[in-house]
Amino acid sequence: MTALAHVLGEFGPGVHVWNSERPASDIRVEAEEIAWRCVFVDCSRVRDKAQFLEECERSYRFPAYFGHNWDALADCLADLQWLPPPEPGSGGGILTVVEDSNTFAFADLDAYSIALEVWEEAAEAWRRIGVPFTVLLRQGE
Repeated sequence: MTALAHVLGEFGPGVHVWNSERPASDIRVEAEEIAWRCVFVDCSRVRDKAQFLEECERSYRFPAYFGHNWDALADCLADLQWLPPPEPGSGGGILTVVEDSNTFAFADLDAYSIALEVWEEAAEAWRRIGVPFTVLLRQGE
């Protein structure tokens, strides 16, 4: 079992804080080795809802019809057919690694809290079809 597979198995689907300083390139390669789709969301310059939604649009490569509001974010995260997501039962899942989430949290705690709720709702939507959806809020050690 790879180190990332162990982390994902330990945490399970949902949103979790992860203390790791591993390079993003290593995480992406390891995720692909275990059939997980990996998306990095960089919150180092996110100060509000609008910037967060723009970062999500860029990171997840949302389609042009993305509506830049919380409902649109929830809808797109529950779809993700453009990634494409792993097949149910393949053992793979969808991993989002959030870089520097504290910057967003300190700048706009209300929006950050809603973002966490939307990710949790996405994890529940994917759970219903048998695909794990995990968000790791990465923090250095």
